[in-house]
Amino acid sequence: MSQRPPDPIPFPRDRVQRGAPPPPPQPQQPSGPVIYSASGQPMRRVQQTAPPPPAPVPIRQTPPPSQRVDQGESAEPSGLEGHVAAVIDSTDATFAQDVIQRSHEIPVIVDCWAPWCGPCRILGPILEKLAYERDGQVQLVKVNTDENPQVAQALQVEGIPAVFAFVGGQLVNKFVGAIPEEQVRAFYDSLIPSEADIKAAEGYRMMQENQIPIARLHFEAALEENPDHEPAGVGLAAVLVRTGETERAAELARRWPNHPMSRSVLTSMELTAALEGYEADEIRQAAAAHPEDAMARYRHGCLLAVESQWMEALDEMLESVRLDKSAGDEAARKTLLGIFGMLGDDQPVVIEYRKRLGRLLF
Repeated sequence: MSQRPPDPIPFPRDRVQRGAPPPPPQPQQPSGPVIYSASGQPMRRVQQTAPPPPAPVPIRQTPPPSQRVDQGESAEPSGLEGHVAAVIDSTDATFAQDVIQRSHEIPVIVDCWAPWCGPCRILGPILEKLAYERDGQVQLVKVNTDENPQVAQALQVEGIPAVFAFVGGQLVNKFVGAIPEEQVRAFYDSLIPSEADIKAAEGYRMMQENQIPIARLHFEAALEENPDHEPAGVGLAAVLVRTGETERAAELARRWPNHPMSRSVLTSMELTAALEGYEADEIRQAAAAHPEDAMARYRHGCLLAVESQWMEALDEMLESVRLDKSAGDEAARKTLLGIFGMLGDDQPVVIEYRKRLGRLLF
């Protein structure tokens, strides 16, 4: 039987995952997943970090006069006049619009400071300079915690300076204290999508619109920018399955075996491989004529899955397990687990059938 593999479940159904670039030097810093902004561009979600800064200054609602400074002393960096959009002030009343809503368009960095805070005067100009450098790529929002206690409370600010990053309306990273410029620069860079990110995101958009040849071009271009770009690699694997280039699709999928898209690609290929040498009518007739044959029921389940009749396919696979769980080197059990990954482990139907499989096995 010559049958094209079933199309992998379209992505990004869940958010596309990729590793973050190296953050500021810290031991065993985890990478984080990518999230998408409302405009469709991927932004990196980085695990909340706390670089080893000097001890933050505790918030003082009424700081001693000796520690207060004139707010005018933290003026805009020289030579950067006119770039007012890169840095703005926000208040309790405007925070939702300035930060949450704006972060659906570009990453927003919030600098919680106070005029009497010495470390704030060190960190503030660095944050502003880097925001101006990335003209239009990121928004810096400054919040005076003395004048805006509601924002400080909502962000659970206990010491300043405290810096928070928002993407897509969500808090994705933070640090506390005055850290070196090199680490601040890495903090900014972790939020800004690379050329490979943007091209891969466009590839997924084309996949969702069923523009497969165009999607392939975007994924190939992203991999030219970064050969280790996971979202582009697994996206291209899904495209290649659809065009019948299974050898390269499998090679790409096996590079990132834990990615949901990779599991979807490999399972779709396994389903097709199980049907090689059989005609569709032959498979149906064998399952009907020999209902107690575990392998006949298994192949029928694979055929139903290739035809995207998922519920019927799951029923046939479960029946094959019930008849003989060891048949074909536990083929039905293994394929069931692959299908669960294709459909999504959090789907109600998958949760139910996983329970049924467990009862059969144990």
